[in-house]
Amino acid sequence: MEKYLTELHLHTKESSSCGCIPAKEMIELYKKEGYLTVVVTDHCSKSKFDRLGNISWKEKIEYVYKGFKIANEYGKKLGMNILLGTEITLYSTDSDYLIYGIDEEFLYENENIYEYSLEKLYDICNKNGYLLVQAHPFRDNIELAPIQYIDGIEVFNGCQDEVSRNDKALEYGMSTDKILTSGSDFHRLPDLARGGIITEVEIKNIEQLVEILRTRKFELNRR
Repeated sequence: MEKYLTELHLHTKESSSCGCIPAKEMIELYKKEGYLTVVVTDHCSKSKFDRLGNISWKEKIEYVYKGFKIANEYGKKLGMNILLGTEITLYSTDSDYLIYGIDEEFLYENENIYEYSLEKLYDICNKNGYLLVQAHPFRDNIELAPIQYIDGIEVFNGCQDEVSRNDKALEYGMSTDKILTSGSDFHRLPDLARGGIITEVEIKNIEQLVEILRTRKFELNRR
């Protein structure tokens, strides 16, 4: 039976200052690695937005979505599915959360979302059918989320510039009833195609991704 690869955690140069690879090049690289679906999860954080200067919230979100839009348009030409996600850094804990299921209106409608409490963020995600996943929970200076306020845990993170303690994350995740995810956390070439999920069907849209994650009809890809 054919297997399909999906990337769940990726940053573009256009929208994440820590990203080094332009969106078009990133899509080409992932296609060569056999991925058909990529979720672009560019950063949304107070420190990032402060660096953008005195511009409106709408302009800041347009910056966050720029990499996704470039990737999505180019991906269509290459026959790939480019889905929208985001990585929120909550100011109160300086911890990161991946959100799956959002549309483009989500960040426009939630000004200063990084100032929300985790409980409030989870409540909004829950009401809208989104999934909230704690990213790389065992890195230094990350605060482990109260289990009742997350849907999932990223138990494998492929970023080569960080110490994510994936073994510890997997052990912890297995002790819970939460969704367990994997992502390359792609910023630079060494991070390429190190994580994601493997499914028996091609994931073509964000609603399908959320359903597959909820029903756990996938395998973790960990390289």
